[in-house]
Amino acid sequence: MKTLFIGQKSICLKSVESTNSYATEMLRQISLLDGTLFYTFNQTNGRGQRANTWESEPHKNIALSVVLLPFFLNVNQQFLLTQITSLALADLMAEVIKEKHKVAIKWPNDIYINDKKVAGVLIENGIKNNQIQNSIIGVGLNVNQTQFSSTIVATSLQLLAGKGFDLNKLIQMFCEKLEGYYLQLKAKKFEYINQKYLSNLYQINEWKNYFFDNETQEGKIIGVSAEGKLKLELKNNTMRLFDLKEITFIK
Repeated sequence: MKTLFIGQKSICLKSVESTNSYATEMLRQISLLDGTLFYTFNQTNGRGQRANTWESEPHKNIALSVVLLPFFLNVNQQFLLTQITSLALADLMAEVIKEKHKVAIKWPNDIYINDKKVAGVLIENGIKNNQIQNSIIGVGLNVNQTQFSSTIVATSLQLLAGKGFDLNKLIQMFCEKLEGYYLQLKAKKFEYINQKYLSNLYQINEWKNYFFDNETQEGKIIGVSAEGKLKLELKNNTMRLFDLKEITFIK
């Protein structure tokens, strides 16, 4: 692993329900080093945002969790962890597939390529006295799976690139990219991180349909607040902020 600390301590799990749940339990039992990595190629009950499950064919995809100890962040800054993880994934996707594919971050932290989901993030933070004590960065990445349920809009690196990928190599590359952004975070380059996140944001500055307030309405994403709420401009020239469960993207 060509990193300073992320992934230097790594645990490969032959099979596990959820790497995030496993990492959480380990944190309860022992002290973990900053950057400890748990990963598996057979996650049986992965978790996503909105209490969703993550569909993953055994030995075809990556599920991992990185434990970080970002004591320098307070609770109001936790969305920065979402931003750096999403950017690390977006950079990885852009590097390993052909340039013709458009990589974007669908708010708050799904990675979309050509309007289909290829990766997702679930971050769980331990907070004490308004400071983040630990953060479990969970990532699911579709790599060599070529068939998905008809109920989801998903793709994989193999479907996009027309070739298979080495799962271990992709994990190494992700850890390197995440560490780079984490070091930027430690250096308090918050505005740089925010601007790069916005430049990669799916549907930003485009008029699209969204479902909120029990109806479909047209709006335009114009940014994200420091707390991670989506900023949407409406046709009546007003601006609204939305939490994750308050708005739905219309496919």
